[in-house]
Amino acid sequence: MKIKIKIILILLFISSINLYACNCKYQGNLEVLQNIEFNNSECIFIGEVIDIDSKNNVFEVIIIESFNGIEIGEIYSGLYDKYCGPIINEKGKWLIYGNFNSENQIVINHCGLSRSFENPENNTSASNPPEPLPPNTLISKSESEKRMTEWKKRAKSDLDKEIIYLRKRIK
Repeated sequence: MKIKIKIILILLFISSINLYACNCKYQGNLEVLQNIEFNNSECIFIGEVIDIDSKNNVFEVIIIESFNGIEIGEIYSGLYDKYCGPIINEKGKWLIYGNFNSENQIVINHCGLSRSFENPENNTSASNPPEPLPPNTLISKSESEKRMTEWKKRAKSDLDKEIIYLRKRIK
């Protein structure tokens, strides 16, 4: 009888835990992702993230440039999902794709293209990291650093091209 009670308690405990997995599957190249984001976002803008509360997954952002009509200069509160990024984890200038919730907060699109200008490579949906080398491949530290530097430059270039694309798209 005690074993049955323990099993029931364990099952109740396990079922009460919020299990959440995020799977950002590959949906195509950057151009395909840009079209998906553009068509599925209520707000697309460049903003200055001025405050981050990582405990509650909340941030504040000032709108610098809008690509779909939200007011420049306005300050919005936003939410991100720490399990299914992009994660707003640094202050500074960001390209943000999102939607509004019932409290007029910006909710970052899961698996989307929102990313910082300082470290755009941190969003792997937007910029794929260098391919892993086969096991036992001898590569110098400088060659490895060179590959990472090229990846970061490509991520920055992709972000710059995306801004140009968004500006053309709204004209």
